[in-house]
Amino acid sequence: MTRNPVERALMARGIDSGLARRLREEKWTLAKLQLQRPEKLLELGLSESVVPKILGKGRPPIPLDVLIKTLYDNRWVCCVCRNAERPVIVHHIKSWAESRDHSPANLAVLCSIHHGEAHSTHALELTLTADRLKAEKAAWEQDVSRLDPLAIFKATQLMSCQWWYFNHLRVFEIAENVGVDVTQLQGYQAALRNGVCDEDGYLCTREGLLYVGQAPSHSLHRYMSNMLRAAMDHACVRNISDDLDRSTLDILVTPGDLVFVQGSYHFTDMPSDGSGADMVRGRRRVNKVEITFVFDRNEGTSGSARTEWLLGVHTLGCLLRVNKLQRDLNGVLHLGATVLAIRSAHEELKSRMYEIGLYQSGLIGHEVEDDDLEGSWSDNDEDGRHDDFLYS
Repeated sequence: MTRNPVERALMARGIDSGLARRLREEKWTLAKLQLQRPEKLLELGLSESVVPKILGKGRPPIPLDVLIKTLYDNRWVCCVCRNAERPVIVHHIKSWAESRDHSPANLAVLCSIHHGEAHSTHALELTLTADRLKAEKAAWEQDVSRLDPLAIFKATQLMSCQWWYFNHLRVFEIAENVGVDVTQLQGYQAALRNGVCDEDGYLCTREGLLYVGQAPSHSLHRYMSNMLRAAMDHACVRNISDDLDRSTLDILVTPGDLVFVQGSYHFTDMPSDGSGADMVRGRRRVNKVEITFVFDRNEGTSGSARTEWLLGVHTLGCLLRVNKLQRDLNGVLHLGATVLAIRSAHEELKSRMYEIGLYQSGLIGHEVEDDDLEGSWSDNDEDGRHDDFLYS
């Protein structure tokens, strides 16, 4: 998704993404365009229907939050052809002149070809009717909602990636809430035989390290991996690894959402509370967005997880449940979360190569990591200033 406000402002006024990008690269802004005569705007490639919108004489712009959400929900590609090579435009299914409706339900993302079909007729009938367009939009947005979780788990199965941590209680709660029968999961029988769960599938309580002994550890890991996969099959998980932008993130994400974020995390030990738990604070900070959570390292799935991957600074993927979104006085957007699982990184998940069209279309900007992670946390960061954002 473009992070450039000029492109977003132009798209909100009916300009397609390709032309919006070219105008921005040629140093045009909305304010500069509004000072031009209509003839000049036409020379720049704007259509006759868009010129009045730029000059403030046509329909009002699509609200920014609605525009961003609509584009995001459609992965910035046409909901009909899904061809990421083509620039897109946000189209009113029922025209603004008739509906005065900027709601997401009345907006569809179309390429220039299908946008033309939505406005052209053949044998006195629209080539792309409103009913067909609604059906295409609904089908594509449903497909999109499944892309992220499918990619996360496919990468784990096929690409030798490893789950380093499970929040066993929270994963079990989610699975139970969405109706997963855990006793039917692959791995349940082995977990039962090895004493890591009871006949109802509930995990047996254990103090200290959860993954001890080869057979119990292997059966517990397999049981939890399948439980998490089954739970996510009933949930919407968004991969926001490339969308950590403080100007748009709080539009795309709300408390309660499940998100996946891959990138560089900084893990810091927390003071012992005497319970035997090995509590850790995890943080990721990029583009003035800070993600924070706490977890018990004793739930790490192996010795290497506990002694290497969940210490210091590592590039990992975290499955999170959003608890809070709040900006501080410095403009940093804090996302407090519960971590559900942590896994090894895979480039396809970070760069969303399974949605290669996003890159081919040139609509994703490069993230800017904050300065040196080891030194970027001020002394105040460690005194509990953000603890109200942390939930285990």
